[in-house]
Amino acid sequence: MIALLFAILGIVAGFAAGWLWVAPRRRALDSLARRSRVLYELAEGDLENVALELEQVAESEPGDATVFLALAALDRRRGRIERAKAIHRTVLASATLPPEQRVAALVGLGRDLLAQGNERAAVGALVRAISLAPRSVATLESLAIALEHAGAWERAAAAWERHEKLVEGRRRRESRIGRGHALAGQAAAALEDGDERKARKLAERAIELAGDSGHVWVTRARIEAAAGDRQLALEAWQRAWEASPAGAHAIVPEAWRWATEHGPLEDMVERMLASLRSSSHPELVIALAEYVARQHPEHAAAALERVAGSSAAATLALVRQRLARGQRDAARDAAMREIEPPGLLCSRCGTATPRFRFRCDTCGAWDALAVQGTLRGATPSPSSVGAPARAGLSASP
Repeated sequence: MIALLFAILGIVAGFAAGWLWVAPRRRALDSLARRSRVLYELAEGDLENVALELEQVAESEPGDATVFLALAALDRRRGRIERAKAIHRTVLASATLPPEQRVAALVGLGRDLLAQGNERAAVGALVRAISLAPRSVATLESLAIALEHAGAWERAAAAWERHEKLVEGRRRRESRIGRGHALAGQAAAALEDGDERKARKLAERAIELAGDSGHVWVTRARIEAAAGDRQLALEAWQRAWEASPAGAHAIVPEAWRWATEHGPLEDMVERMLASLRSSSHPELVIALAEYVARQHPEHAAAALERVAGSSAAATLALVRQRLARGQRDAARDAAMREIEPPGLLCSRCGTATPRFRFRCDTCGAWDALAVQGTLRGATPSPSSVGAPARAGLSASP
């Protein structure tokens, strides 16, 4: 009897030991499988399921700060900025947080604040992060972008220069372009302070670094206009609207006002005509045609007709021009022309599609198709967060 009891106890002890040995490994395997599934769903762009999986992982592993940092970054991409900030601040409150995770949490918090438009607070968080990791490429990039948004152009240029020394290839070129935008911002500030010589010098260096930027050329045009150099100003205005067709509605009227006030209106019209003949961007053609039509209505109408097949706005501008000249039949013909449908992209997976469907053929998402250039949702990557400020007119005074 005693032997049987000992045998049963031995079997129970063996099962217990086996369970204690197998259970942690099973949990580890389950956790690994879940994380692999999260990576796959993230690659597929299924953000909602990724968020759900991360929340479940966070509940089962509350001590893993990396999971919470990933969940906060995902919340920011989904537009849930307040929750992302709360998660980052909760992670930062831990006294035992490893240095690399503290840096990641500070960078994430800085990006959250930048997404909300709180540039000063974002700079503060990112400066703390860079003090802990001076050679962190991602931290430097986010800091440079935040400084640009805050208008601290000199510090932004220094940050981009440090970033440029740490990266290679395409990212180094992007760093140079970022530094060019920052120098253009410095040039605009110098012009506002009345130091035209410094402004011109900074603008010339900015063009060397970011010669394809409309922001840089607008800054150069304003500097040359203030200095009274008409030829250089005319060239810069033309380069500006050709480099940023989407901003032509703001650039072209400013250039026209300057030419009207300072005399070189004929030269300005000639440059507008040259751009009008060669451009295929409806936004630029519409902006230029409005002013060119005052002296060369047929040239303006021909340019509008060339792009009207793919732009309803260009068709409307052409109809208005025809009506203003009393060409009712021609206006009616233009209004009745069939317009090509705009390019469509899926906001879930980014796949282009030639025609509208309620459901994406690639990922199966419903009501996800949107016109190219109007997609909303995911927060842009750090390299692109500062692009509007660097490339647009809003960055210049």
